[in-house]
Amino acid sequence: MPAAPKTARKASTKTRAKAKAEPQPKPAAPKAKTTPRAPKTKAQPKDPAITPYCSYGLIKGALVSETLQVFQGWDLEASKRTNLDQVRSSNSIGAPTQAWLKQVCTTFSRRFEPSDPDRSLALAARTATGRQHWRPLLLWHMANSEGLLGDGLAWTWEVFSAGGDLLQTDQALAWLESTGSQGHPEVAEWGESTRKRVAGGLLKAGVDFGLIQGRVKRRFTAYYLADEPLLYVLLQCLASNRTTAAALSDPRWLWFRLQEAELEHRLLLLHQAQVISYHRAGSVVDLKLPASSAEALVQEVWT
Repeated sequence: MPAAPKTARKASTKTRAKAKAEPQPKPAAPKAKTTPRAPKTKAQPKDPAITPYCSYGLIKGALVSETLQVFQGWDLEASKRTNLDQVRSSNSIGAPTQAWLKQVCTTFSRRFEPSDPDRSLALAARTATGRQHWRPLLLWHMANSEGLLGDGLAWTWEVFSAGGDLLQTDQALAWLESTGSQGHPEVAEWGESTRKRVAGGLLKAGVDFGLIQGRVKRRFTAYYLADEPLLYVLLQCLASNRTTAAALSDPRWLWFRLQEAELEHRLLLLHQAQVISYHRAGSVVDLKLPASSAEALVQEVWT
């Protein structure tokens, strides 16, 4: 008979203890799944912030003569607060009541910064030329300070260039209400009476600056920007545009009803009169003016 198979020998207690003492290899951790990253997209340029409209300025009015009187007594070495305190204490503008005096000072404070952007206007108020052409100078500074006025004047140009003859409050009100779809939702939050006052204030400002005339039926005037304020505005446009060509096509000229072609014609006439030097070949413009800035024009030419 075949021999029976030998049974396996049991591991001794010592062998089993040794095996337990030896470190066992740890199972490898599963590799993390990697997913391809999506290519980074370039950030889209943001639209420039739109400054909300403020109803205050148009409701208070242009204050043409009051502003001139304030600027005539302005001390450019003193602070705005010191100057306005002096106006309040002396009533140098001849306000009929303290309430009106306070409103004029508040409106002036919100509207102008004589220490920097409006310094040339303060200097112009001290000159005969500046006082003679005060309305267009004031229009420029006010419309740059108050976006609602500037945009409103641009709208009146659109009506005028389309052949319009009359401007009525209902038209101005309809334009104002349409600005809600153009980035000015705040207009819809104004009360109906406020919107009507602003619309009426826009037309009143046009009358104060000589762009339209009349009280009920307001008609466009044959507006003409004289040479002196034209050069003043041109120097301001040059300071806020990168190139001379861009300054000549600045849409703010339309506040004065000056299209680019008409502006170039005026510059050629000034060139012929040897007031300026003006040459243009396509987009290349060679322009030499009697001063380097609006402030220099007032101090060096008008004084």
